[in-house]
Amino acid sequence: MSTTRVTFGGDGPVEQSMPSSKSYASSADYVSGGVTVRDTKNTQRDVHSQGDLKDSDVINVQGMSMKVAQAKELGLLNTVFDEELSIGAAQRAAQEHSSAVDETLEEPNGSDTGHAEFDSVIDGLNASLDDSIMSMGEAQTYEAAFGQIAMSGMTIDQAAETMRGLADGSVSELDVDGDARAMFSNVQSTITEAATQSAMQELGKDGFDFLKQASDTHTGVDRCVRQFALDRAAGRADGITWTEFAQHIREQLGH
Repeated sequence: MSTTRVTFGGDGPVEQSMPSSKSYASSADYVSGGVTVRDTKNTQRDVHSQGDLKDSDVINVQGMSMKVAQAKELGLLNTVFDEELSIGAAQRAAQEHSSAVDETLEEPNGSDTGHAEFDSVIDGLNASLDDSIMSMGEAQTYEAAFGQIAMSGMTIDQAAETMRGLADGSVSELDVDGDARAMFSNVQSTITEAATQSAMQELGKDGFDFLKQASDTHTGVDRCVRQFALDRAAGRADGITWTEFAQHIREQLGH
């Protein structure tokens, strides 16, 4: 199994087929002092090989937190290990302080809708609201969209894969029930519209135009933008704003 990464250089983006992270069986290829990562439960651990990473893990790349999957898309995963980057002592200290404070407070209850994955979406969106990186209206739009997926019985990843397949033709419409296709179409258009509006509002015209042009020009950037929009909608953006995301893309393209 392989995945595609995009490396940006002076000659523009170059797509390369590379083994999936699951195929790295040894840490011999990537020896380092350890890289600190966070999982979806915000638990930290040190890893010494790309094979120890999950696509959903969060790492620090050039001062910006992003998911491993996004780092792969941008061809930056090797850089993390070469430079032995970590999330940073300051952030760890802040988390330790937060944990000390939390010990004196009652543990808040999470969402309980009866759909575990949908609960995770709601909790992630609430965290985005608490961090002031998303408006209430945007969060409510995403909650309604993913509520449809939860009611269908599909996981978010299954729904996302099916929607991508219908869009690029790798999944035949004949293989998807008509009601499901209508649901997917509604969810996709809803998320796209809300993500576009939030990006335009946060980035301004110039910033949004740059990101759109970069997406239209580079397939690797387009995949990253779509994945970030989906992660943001699913409450998985881990505090990354459109401004931070666009700035990182700008830096990688040398703008």
